[in-house]
Amino acid sequence: MKVISIILFSILLSLATSHAKARYAGKKDMIQEAECIAIVSITKVEKEDKKGTDWTYRQKASATVQQCLKGDAKGEITLYGLEDFICAQCKFAKGRFIVFLRKDGALWVGSNWQLGIRPIREGKVQWFKDDQSLFEMEDVPLDQVIAQIGTTVNEQRPTPKSGR
Repeated sequence: MKVISIILFSILLSLATSHAKARYAGKKDMIQEAECIAIVSITKVEKEDKKGTDWTYRQKASATVQQCLKGDAKGEITLYGLEDFICAQCKFAKGRFIVFLRKDGALWVGSNWQLGIRPIREGKVQWFKDDQSLFEMEDVPLDQVIAQIGTTVNEQRPTPKSGR
């Protein structure tokens, strides 16, 4: 009986994990959880089959960092997308974007799935409509988005301890 219970528990556990859903972060959490936030120009997107620690990526994007808002990215960087996670994926395209990134092993990948790749068009960014929205976006001037990101990044920095 004990063996049957263990087998049934294992089957139920595997079914539960195979139907996992993506967790999406809201605006503030997305900013805080990203290891790097940068304004980039993606110049080339190509097929790839690259294994990270978490996922296998089927897309590679070559990008030039124009401005780093959090973290330490500069110059030419390579981004990986089209994860083998079917519930949510980062899909890169040519153009100018604010990207929210994390490391998967040694690879720069999107943080917060497709929400972490915000297109910049005509000086505006598709940005969260308000602090509670996850998927409702509106066009917001780029400088306002940069200011919001800067405020949130500064809020998360630890306050220095005064020495005596």
